[in-house]
Formats: sequence, structure tokens, C-alpha cells
Amino acid sequence: MREPILKAVAMPPRLFWAPMYVAVINITVHLSLILIMIGVMDLNPLWFGASLVGIHAFLVSYGAKEPHLSRMLLAWGQSGPAKTHSIYETRGNKLAP
Repeated sequence: MREPILKAVAMPPRLFWAPMYVAVINITVHLSLILIMIGVMDLNPLWFGASLVGIHAFLVSYGAKEPHLSRMLLAWGQSGPAKTHSIYETRGNKLAP
């Protein structure tokens, strides 16, 4: 009964052996650059294929060391600097009212 829950927590989703969100971002950025460079400079897209495979291999090796890399990056993006508000109007943020 508990097996699917434990399996989902223990092994995060992967795309071609790399952490899911990081791999999707890598592919999206590379495809965007391919389309821009083909339109602007008429470059051969195979150059970008080589860099795509190289960066994906790096992500696979780093994802093997840290399997929850996608969740760590999502949590890091959501935790920004804390904004404090003062009761009185002054310049800057004050920690005490």
C-alpha cells in the first residue's frame, strides 16, 4: 500500500537520466538558441546538438550525485529575500517598528 508513495519520494522524475526540470530547461534553451541562430546567422544546428549532449551529460553526472536537484532549484527560486515593512514611513526596510 505504501510502496508508490515511498517510490515517488525516493526517486524524483528524470528525463534521459537527468533531473526533470533541469533537463527540460536545458532542452528549451538550446532549441530556442538553435532557432534564433538559424534565423539570424544561418548556422548549422549540429553545433548546438553537440553542446546539448555535453551539458546534458554534465546534468546526468551531477544528478547522480544529487538526485533532488530539480526540487532544490525550485525551492531556491521560491525563497527570495525577506521583505519587512515598517509602521512608519522611512527610507529602506526596518526590522523593528
